[in-house]
Amino acid sequence: MANDRTVNAFLSLRLPPPLVDALVALQETQRERVDPQDRDRMHVTLGFLHDADAGRLADAAALLSDGDWVAPRVRLTGEVRHGSWRLQKDPAYRYDSRTVQRQEQVRLGIEHTQELATLYAGTVRRLGIEEGDFWPHLTLGLAKYDFPTEEAEAMDLPSVTGAASGVELQQEMSVTEFRVLVDKPLV
Repeated sequence: MANDRTVNAFLSLRLPPPLVDALVALQETQRERVDPQDRDRMHVTLGFLHDADAGRLADAAALLSDGDWVAPRVRLTGEVRHGSWRLQKDPAYRYDSRTVQRQEQVRLGIEHTQELATLYAGTVRRLGIEEGDFWPHLTLGLAKYDFPTEEAEAMDLPSVTGAASGVELQQEMSVTEFRVLVDKPLV
């Protein structure tokens, strides 16, 4: 990687397989309006490294590789949000809390456990990448067209829970494509 080249990367948790299966089933019920996140790319987003250069990526990789964290349980809270960091860069885009807009992510909140807080502090906070309005979530998919937020909030969310199997540093290749740079198993 050239010294002047930057990439967008993020820290994430791998989901437990039973939860992935339940989310795929939920995606099937939403397929008409939500382009589903690929099951192999489902994750809980923890934090973003925007415009990270080689040195910044190396710091994040070393932190993950050297860390020793307990695997947090992943349980949905029932909170559904929507939005898009990519669309926010477009001056014509206007967020509307009442409408999930075409190409916005449909995001599902996860429960904040002590293990998740410890992992978050040891990674996201330590890297200095906390965002004021950020909240750990998983992405169900991208909206295919505009629809009322209340319809997203009315989805019958799965109650399946389980321990995350690992924490990863991933490079964003596109809105829906990622490349795993570091994969750290959790205990």
